[in-house]
Amino acid sequence: MQYYIDITLLPDTDISADFLWHKVFQQVHIALAENKIGPNQSAIAVGFPDYRQGDFPLGHRLRLFAQTEAAFEQLNIQRWLSRLTDYVHIKAVKPVPDGVKDYAYFKRWNYKSPQRLYKKLDRRAAAIASKNGYDEEEVKRRLLENIKTDDKRWSLPFIQVTSLSSQKRAGQPNTEFALYIERELTKQPPNNGQPFTCYGLSRREPDQQSAVPCF
Repeated sequence: MQYYIDITLLPDTDISADFLWHKVFQQVHIALAENKIGPNQSAIAVGFPDYRQGDFPLGHRLRLFAQTEAAFEQLNIQRWLSRLTDYVHIKAVKPVPDGVKDYAYFKRWNYKSPQRLYKKLDRRAAAIASKNGYDEEEVKRRLLENIKTDDKRWSLPFIQVTSLSSQKRAGQPNTEFALYIERELTKQPPNNGQPFTCYGLSRREPDQQSAVPCF
């Protein structure tokens, strides 16, 4: 990624940071979906330079990345955020600084409810042990470790978003959900040109991941 735009969120006493993140990120998601390069594929990426810093888990800046200035001109993010001009500050397009050595994968984390996992633990452990000839108690212990790891991930930052796919289904109410965002830091991202999702996030599959510069 060669160019970026910083969008600073400006919450106040009337508009909270989490509500503003919902509104801004929803519009960015719509913009990326309208400019997609394939099914759920975006050439534009997002980053969170203040991830887990300050008083809000995602900070107050959203950073967009693109390979070319022309991609940003086509996106025209100012138009998509025109109704939020009192609450955002959109900076001009800038080149990514030279010498960046740190990168990050920002990925969506799909949660399974820990309560549901605990409820099915005994049955699942018995099935795995029976199928593979493993000790059932050892299988159960390992499954418990995995659930505890997932429990810790419930603390990941998230944005409340509305599903665009549900809006397209006639007669169906809008579906809101928490989009949990995980950050994985890396020094040498794969230079494979993989597209991002229409949330601007990296895919989770190792051979399809795409990192963005951290600075």
